[in-house]
Amino acid sequence: MKKLKAVALFAILITAFYAFHPSPDNKAASDKYRLVWNSDPVTKITIAWDQNDSVANPVVYYGEKDHGRNYGKYESRQTAQRIVKKYNMNSHFAELSGLKGNTSYYFVIKDDRGVSERYWFKTAPDTPQPFTFVEGGDTKSFDEPLEAGRNSNRIVAKLRPLFVYYNGDFTTGDGTDPANWAKWLTDWHEQTTTSDGRMIPLVPIHGNHENGDRANLNYIFNSPYQLNDSSRIYYSLSFGGNFFHMIQLNSEIEEGGAQRDWLAANLELHKNYTFKIAGYHKPFFPHTKSKADNWHQYRQWAYLFSQYKLSVSFDADSHMHKITYPVTPDSSKVEIFGFVRDDKNGTMFAGEGSWGAAPRANDKDRPWTLVSGQCNQIHWIHVLPKTAGEEAHIKIYTVPTATYVKDSLILHNTSIEALTEKNLLKEPENIEFFKTNTPKPYVRYPFISE
Repeated sequence: MKKLKAVALFAILITAFYAFHPSPDNKAASDKYRLVWNSDPVTKITIAWDQNDSVANPVVYYGEKDHGRNYGKYESRQTAQRIVKKYNMNSHFAELSGLKGNTSYYFVIKDDRGVSERYWFKTAPDTPQPFTFVEGGDTKSFDEPLEAGRNSNRIVAKLRPLFVYYNGDFTTGDGTDPANWAKWLTDWHEQTTTSDGRMIPLVPIHGNHENGDRANLNYIFNSPYQLNDSSRIYYSLSFGGNFFHMIQLNSEIEEGGAQRDWLAANLELHKNYTFKIAGYHKPFFPHTKSKADNWHQYRQWAYLFSQYKLSVSFDADSHMHKITYPVTPDSSKVEIFGFVRDDKNGTMFAGEGSWGAAPRANDKDRPWTLVSGQCNQIHWIHVLPKTAGEEAHIKIYTVPTATYVKDSLILHNTSIEALTEKNLLKEPENIEFFKTNTPKPYVRYPFISE
């Protein structure tokens, strides 16, 4: 009799548990997932999503072991520390902290309706390790440019970079259209996530198509800002010990004054890093005639880049492709546009878009231009520490994603091999690279021409 009562009580408890804990068959009321690096990428990451605000109690469950959608087995949990209601979204930002470097973490998001799919990510290494990242910028929200950008997204999933360095202009318009943000974020989640659920963190940079509200990246990605002013979105990140430092600048506000002072202090603080890169939206000297030169921006930043031996600078905006030789600034050389080639001490400049936006003509090359082209493209960058046989160096591959022939969109690299966690530095089968004007399919920093 006692045994029957115990069995009955157990059945009641199980029934009660599942009455208040939705079955994993039910999906959480959330979407538009994105991962963002906006603090220490070794020990922290921000998981962001749009939550249906009629469904309560969303929680991120995560850990180093993969438990699929069985949320109760994950050893850690985190609720959103910040919620932003903007652009018809209920954006939740849950920052995970205390993570281990160079480690895989698995997670689900559970709410009172159900449980999300299982996703995972990798933290940045805390010692010098080889890694890759993808850089680019400029997408649009309609027609052929939208499809070109979607192809770039899908290539990201196949290349499996450690992170994406996104140089601004996420949508058509001024960054205040809710439908455009919903489309971009949905595409990002669905197309850049790998087949095994790995999500790639973003490092977002402000562009001119976010100028409708200069706090947009803070609303959408929880990006940090300076001087208690959410319109001043510029910040830096480091990892690998003193191996890799990246500076995210803002070309859509005053480049001098407080931002220049911050940049000088930041470069001084990180002057001994092996590699230092910078990202911002508008280039100093665009390689298309339809864009004006930015001499004021050049005067505020270029000499600091040179003084502190910035390795590579990434920009966007012009909707084309360029890589320069290493250069140092000399404003007396107006006839050669403010730079002189310096293979030993110079900074290389790469850009200028275009993830998806319709490419412009590369009709304004400079004497120090190494290569340029009119195409949609992303840069796939390999960062390699020093070994017994070779100094630390960076390889910049340019991956074309679309071109136009008689106004018809032609997609490129649609059938490349999907890399795995075991071959992340491999050049994938069937991949097409943009020619570099060097014997290699990549441009090397420090620069070697042969």
